[in-house]
Amino acid sequence: MRTRTGTPEIAFACPGCRAETTVGLEGRALCSSCSTETTLDLTPSLRQMRIVDRCPACGGQQLYVQRDFNQKAGLAIVVMGAVLAPFTPYYASLFVAAIVDAVLYLLLPEITICYRCQAHFRGFDRNPNHHAFDLHLAEQYEVKRPRTS
Repeated sequence: MRTRTGTPEIAFACPGCRAETTVGLEGRALCSSCSTETTLDLTPSLRQMRIVDRCPACGGQQLYVQRDFNQKAGLAIVVMGAVLAPFTPYYASLFVAAIVDAVLYLLLPEITICYRCQAHFRGFDRNPNHHAFDLHLAEQYEVKRPRTS
């Protein structure tokens, strides 16, 4: 189990305007976009042990862990390695991109994310009951949109 890094923070969608709002262990937040005040019901596990057992924003109990890294930046690193590959000996840029990715994987902390509302939990210890992202489980929470012809 990894040790926590930084101050605990929960980032969730404001119930008033859906803008990202953050809250610490006090459980109260004020949205910077619409000034909606939100109080989250933090469990003793969250407050005292700093282990996420359920999402206080939506009550969801299915959560996953991933590295705290912007996926668009990761994709940019891979694309850059692929674009430069024909111009580097033995496609070395692909190996450099893989090394950069591996180093970032080792250095960046893990965060916990709620499948239901996508709330992010930073600075908490990892709950051994939470695993990597599961596409099948995520599809169960996906909002069904009507088809347009």
